[in-house]
Formats: sequence, C-alpha cells, structure tokens
Amino acid sequence: MIRRLKHIAYFVIFCLPVQVHAQEILNTDKLSEQNFLSLVMENHPLIQQAQNLREMGDFAVMAAKGNFDPQLFSKNKQKYYDQKNYYQYSESGISLPTRTGITIQGGYDWTEGQFLSRESTLPNAGLWYAGVSVPVLQGLFIDDRRAALQKAFVDRRAFENEAQLMLIDILLEGSHYYWQFAKFQYQKVVIEEAIELAEDNFQNYKTSYEQGDKPAVDTLEASIQLQNLSIQNQQLEVDLANAKLNLFTFLWGQEQPLQESELQATAINNISQNKIDSLRASLPIFIQEHPAIRDKELKIQSLQIDNRLKREKLKPKLDLEYNLLQDPAGNINEIRGLDNYNWGLSFSMPLLLRQPRGELRMNEIKLENTNFELQQKRLTIRNKARQYENTFENISAQLETYRNIVLQYESLLQAELRKFEIGESSIFLINYRQMSLVNARMKYIDLQAKYRLYYRQWLHSLGAKPELWVNP
Repeated sequence: MIRRLKHIAYFVIFCLPVQVHAQEILNTDKLSEQNFLSLVMENHPLIQQAQNLREMGDFAVMAAKGNFDPQLFSKNKQKYYDQKNYYQYSESGISLPTRTGITIQGGYDWTEGQFLSRESTLPNAGLWYAGVSVPVLQGLFIDDRRAALQKAFVDRRAFENEAQLMLIDILLEGSHYYWQFAKFQYQKVVIEEAIELAEDNFQNYKTSYEQGDKPAVDTLEASIQLQNLSIQNQQLEVDLANAKLNLFTFLWGQEQPLQESELQATAINNISQNKIDSLRASLPIFIQEHPAIRDKELKIQSLQIDNRLKREKLKPKLDLEYNLLQDPAGNINEIRGLDNYNWGLSFSMPLLLRQPRGELRMNEIKLENTNFELQQKRLTIRNKARQYENTFENISAQLETYRNIVLQYESLLQAELRKFEIGESSIFLINYRQMSLVNARMKYIDLQAKYRLYYRQWLHSLGAKPELWVNP
C-alpha cells in the first residue's frame, strides 16, 4: 500500500504545471530560450553573414560616391619624321564632377612643332585654363552618376532590411529546435517516471505470482506495460539526442561551434498577457515596418529613381563648356575677366526617341506591378499574422483544457487504485488508466512546446525586430 501511495504521489506531481516539476528534476545548469537566442545572435555564422550584408550596403554607397572622385588626366601626341618635329600636343589637368551635374575642370596645355595648325598654336610657355562643363538640358536635374548614388543609398537600406529578414529567419529556426529539444526532454521525464511505476508493478506481481497470490496473466500484463514504456523511452532517447544535435548546430563560440555537453532547457513558462496584448495592439505598426513591406517600398524607390533618369533622357543633350585662359609667363593679377577664354557647345538628339521611350514605359510597368505586389504583401502579412494569432489563442485555450484533462485522468487512476485495493479492479484497468495519464501528459507537454513556438511564429509573421526575440 505504501508503494502504491508513492506511485499516486508521482502522478499528483505531474498534474501540476510542467515548469514546477521540471525545476525539481533539472540541475542548476539550465539554458533558457532567451539565453540560447542571445548566443545565436552573438556568434552564429549566419549572423555574421547578416552583418556582412550591412557592410555591403556601406561599400555600395562608397562605390557610388566614387563616381564623383576627382580625376587626373594627361594626353600627349607627337609626330616626328625625317628628323623634323612636326607637332607635339600635351594636355594635363584635373576634373571634379559635382552632385549638381556641373563638372569643374582645370589644366595646362602646351604645344610645339614646325607644322602646328594655327588654332593649336599656343604661347611658348603654354596656357593654364580653369572652367566648368554644364549640362543645360539632359543631365541638368539628374544623370547616371547622381542616379547611381541615390540608388546606392536605397540599396544600403535594402541590405540592412535583408539582414533583418535573415536574422528573424534564423531566430525562428533556432526557437523551433530549442522547443523541440525541450519537448523531448520533458516527455522523457514523464516516461521515466511511468517506467519506474510499471517496473515496481511488475516486480510486485511477479512476487505475488511466485507466492501463488496472483495469476500468471497479471504478471504478463505488467511485463507488456513495462516493455511498451521502455520502447517509448528508447525512441525518446533517439529523438532527444537528435534534437540536441540540431540545437548545437546553432551554438557557436567566437570562431568554431561549441563542443557538445550536457544541456537542459528551462521551464516552459506562460507568456504574459501584457506582451500578448501589446503585440495584438501593435499590428498596424508591425505591418508598416515589416521587412517584407520595406523590401517592396525600397524597390519602388529604386524604380522611381530609374523613372526620373529615363524621363531625363527624353530631353536633348546640350552641354556648355567654358574655360578661362592664362599664360603661365604672365602676371596672374593681369587676368581680365572674360577677355581670355575658350568655350564650346555640343548638341545631340535622336529623332525618334524609341529607346528612351521604350525603356521609360517598361520601367513604369515594373513600378506599377511592384505597387500591386506591395498592396498584396500588406494583405498577406496582415492575414498571416492574424492566422498565427488565432492559432496561438487556440493553443492557449487547449492548454487550459488539457491541464484539466490531466487532472481528471489522475483522479481516474487514483480511483482505480482504490478499487484494486478492495478487489474490484484489475491490473489491466490500472495499466489502461496509467497509459491514458501518460499520453495526456505527453500531449500536454507537446501543446506547451507548440504554445511557445506559435508565439515565435507570430513574432516572425509580424517581422518583429531581434530585440523582441531575446528580451524576456
């Protein structure tokens, strides 16, 4: 009777929330989900890849700014024939493109030779020049350089956005493996306790059979129960070992994966109602800031820049160049306004404009389609988030119901044990009640793991920032 009361006590404990019993059976070295995700955020290689994406965005801007770097140039051409220096032309200088479309330039021209053309003849010391090149029509408001720089700033935000998408994908996958490990760990505890009870029953019936108090069939029934539970335990050992391997694929040190060690998950706690209410109330904000939404918005911004550039290319090209001239041998104070200069004007325009018109229309269609995709993405994200919210609420309700079911199965087992004491029950019914309770406990643990995982999937559907994942 004392042994049976001990068994009843085991099942009474199992009727309490899982986290209470777990704290008694786990050692002090526990790994919480928040600590696990923090470790993932710190050292996982995919996290480093996400960081590299951010750096790529910075380098994309740097590369685009390079289009505005000052450029040195030098041109030299000479003809020497039959011991005569026909001509020698030399031009060196620097040009500085600006973000206004104007190019500032300066340099030095020098020529000599016996057969120079009159327009190429310069003073013996050559000429200094300084001036500007201005696009008057096409390129006045935007050109390839400025469009590339504007798109680079958009690309940098796109890289950051892609990095955030990668982070929350990693966090969701890590959470899945964590709660899978926790589920198998707690289920194994249930089976081990059930095995202990079944083994005691088997030994008791075996002794009673040897003493002639019980029939052999009761011993066989107790043996089958023990074997079935042992098989379940063996399968859980494999599942737990595999779940642990999956978990350690996410646990990295500074440069290499952590060595496998004993690992225990913490209690499967409930999520505070305040946090749930906050997520529910912030749905419009999450949708507005969702990385998938931002990705479409950034694509639209990039296409809008392309649109401006392609519209600009419908204009004729009209470029004006003006340079002040100065003889190096003269006094710089003698520069007299615009008296010494050269200037030029170039004009070009395709007659049919088929290429720029076709490219512009194609880009407008891309922009229109991307706007449609943005509208659809908003609706998809909103509905997906509500689906996970509904599933989460359903799991929450099931948890409370199943907790009551576990308590009811415990009451049935206790009643069956009392009936057995007065000879109104059998080992078959006791085993049946025990397995019903074990299955209920296993299901309850499975629901608790799903409860936490669906919360994470809800966060993922909202595109929640990593800070909300690692903060308890």
